[in-house]
Amino acid sequence: MIAGAGAAGLSLASRLRRDMPNAVITIIDRKRDHHFQPGFVLIGAGLWQPSQVTSRNADYLPGGVEWIEAAVAEFDPEANLVITDSGQRVAYDFLMVATGLMLDYTAIEGMSADLIGREGIASVYAGPAQALASAAAIDQFIADGGVGLFGRPAGEMKCAGAPLKMTFITEDKARRQGRRGAVELIYNAHNPGVFAIPPVNDKVAALFAARDVAVNYSHVLRAIDPGARKATYATETGDVVLDYDFIHVVPPMRAPDAVRDSPLPWQDGVLAADGWIEADRATLRHPRYPNVFALGDIAGVPRGKTAASVKWQVPVVAENLVAETAGRTPSAVFNGYTSCPMVTGYGRAMLIEFDYDGNLIPSFPFIDPLKELWVSWLIEEKGLLGTYRAMLRGRA
Repeated sequence: MIAGAGAAGLSLASRLRRDMPNAVITIIDRKRDHHFQPGFVLIGAGLWQPSQVTSRNADYLPGGVEWIEAAVAEFDPEANLVITDSGQRVAYDFLMVATGLMLDYTAIEGMSADLIGREGIASVYAGPAQALASAAAIDQFIADGGVGLFGRPAGEMKCAGAPLKMTFITEDKARRQGRRGAVELIYNAHNPGVFAIPPVNDKVAALFAARDVAVNYSHVLRAIDPGARKATYATETGDVVLDYDFIHVVPPMRAPDAVRDSPLPWQDGVLAADGWIEADRATLRHPRYPNVFALGDIAGVPRGKTAASVKWQVPVVAENLVAETAGRTPSAVFNGYTSCPMVTGYGRAMLIEFDYDGNLIPSFPFIDPLKELWVSWLIEEKGLLGTYRAMLRGRA
């Protein structure tokens, strides 16, 4: 059974249908629309439309896979049961949890997703429509001028490069329109760096300095006053209030309630507070419930909340499940592969790829991961969508 019909769930369903043709495979999810989430940044940049990132889950569901169109309300790994919000009890032999995560906008005092596109507030994370509203908010900010704030939350999050991308995009757009002198841009980093990988951190910090983007370190958005256009940040020395004319808000991210309220999350450690599922970082297998695997955003591993990570996680789970059911010793491992095409302006990007240990592991030897290149931009704008859809069909 697969809980979740996002990138990880659909990709795994396609892979298992091919590799285990006689298995009974069920996928549970209420969502009918499927969104190519990496494209939200391109909508926010004013380059794509919501229709380009929106398709139907039914288009990727392989034949012979049962689809229960409901939300998971409860996980009971002791009884090997999943209970849906309609009360249906579904038993399983193996459970693959790929529910994705929850965007917790309300954890920021005064903030809600309904504010996106109003009062100078943008956020490309909430969905295609909100990304489009964010593009309009950026354009209005550049036309009016003033102070623009960017940043990210503390804790684990998906696509940690997107807040940086939106900063670079706004800066480049203002420059191209001859309005760079009218806007002041500030990036509020949640810790003492702007990116977790040291050489990438150094490169991004140097680019911000060269482009006159100020950086405040150890600033975490705690509250917002949309009417007064004031943002309150928690810092090591107490709260700091910053005035803004534009702000790109990235919400804290948590496990969905059904996961958080179950026995599946980590019981202690840095991944416990937000409810991420306990998983061996190499096999993605639950150490306390060995017939449970977690993959995609919900997996409680040090890295891996990107679609690129899913591309490498799915074969690991599929191969190990096939080995397990065939009586062989599972041997596939996930090395923490994460990829971030770091857009640094229109027509240029850095293709950042790294593993659990923070090692840069470029897939293309001819692409320098720390250079702004047109080919890396091309991969982001033209190449990823086709690769992503092939992944959903189990072909990547």
